[in-house]
Amino acid sequence: MANPSQTRLRNAGSWIARELGLHTMHRAGRDVYIIILTRYLRMYAYGSVALVLALYFRAQGLSDSQIGFFMTLTLLGDVVVSLLLTLVADHMGRRRILMLGALGMAASGAVFALCGRYWVLLAAAVVGVVSPSGNEIGPFRAVEESALAGLVGEEGRADVFTWYVAFAVLGTSTGLIVGGQAVDALSARQGWTDLDAYRAVFWIYTAVGLVKAVSTLALSQKCEQHTPSTPSKPDRLSSEEGETEPLLSAADDDTHPAATSNVASSAEGKHEKRWNPFASISPKSRAILFKLCSLFFLDSLGSGMVPFSLINYYLDRKFSLPKGKLGGIMSATWSVLIPYVAPPLPHAASASC
Repeated sequence: MANPSQTRLRNAGSWIARELGLHTMHRAGRDVYIIILTRYLRMYAYGSVALVLALYFRAQGLSDSQIGFFMTLTLLGDVVVSLLLTLVADHMGRRRILMLGALGMAASGAVFALCGRYWVLLAAAVVGVVSPSGNEIGPFRAVEESALAGLVGEEGRADVFTWYVAFAVLGTSTGLIVGGQAVDALSARQGWTDLDAYRAVFWIYTAVGLVKAVSTLALSQKCEQHTPSTPSKPDRLSSEEGETEPLLSAADDDTHPAATSNVASSAEGKHEKRWNPFASISPKSRAILFKLCSLFFLDSLGSGMVPFSLINYYLDRKFSLPKGKLGGIMSATWSVLIPYVAPPLPHAASASC
């Protein structure tokens, strides 16, 4: 007979695992693990680059207005590229879009590490999706969330998405502190300047992009969008329709000459609808989507005035902090966000309803 204390301990452990979503994650499957891992790596790269991006430009001799103009154009370009890639993701294949984005990350990191020309860097930042704010940008998140929604049932999505968000915050936090320590360690070496150390961070960015590309190859076909097939009609009805088809066709051809054009126009309408990126969104969902986008626009308008890279730039100029210390402060700031997106939230919310 089980000891009462052992039973209580086992029940407590089961409750904690359920609240943390560990049961769901255990059953989630390899594709879910790969997607969460690649997002952690991506946010790690974003965090390390956001720490040094503005400092990198200052070391290149750019003015503050040039730095701000660069970040504005980068974000605008990223929005256009991300929107286009996201709209065609289901048509081209989600894994292909993720692969394309990962290779773009690798290429842009190499350009930043090797080149110092302003407009070349701008093009690389747009194509390679460099994040001035350290936040998620590019087509990755939308495609990954669509894939996760198809990989996990409704009852487990809350757990999977909160782990997905928590690992993103953890990745940014890790990238900030590791990037800062790396810059201090490299710049202290003989013959190394701050600019050389910043370029080394971009080589890390390139390496992360390559790792993401390799990881994308391990994703299965389950990550793609699956359109439910239309059920076929019973054989009996098909045979009956086949027997009457010549008579109906002849009648239509003789008495209704516009039938062919109507069928053609109907086919064209279906073809157009198939290529409409909003066709799969119901009118009711579109209204909600536009309202949410308006709120996100206002939120981004405020946060866009103080992107993360400019905050780091301001703190460095005002207090002349070592990059390792600056990265540690920013990392601690990001770590504070984890309790607000921790996995127990969905269960706590459902328990309070």
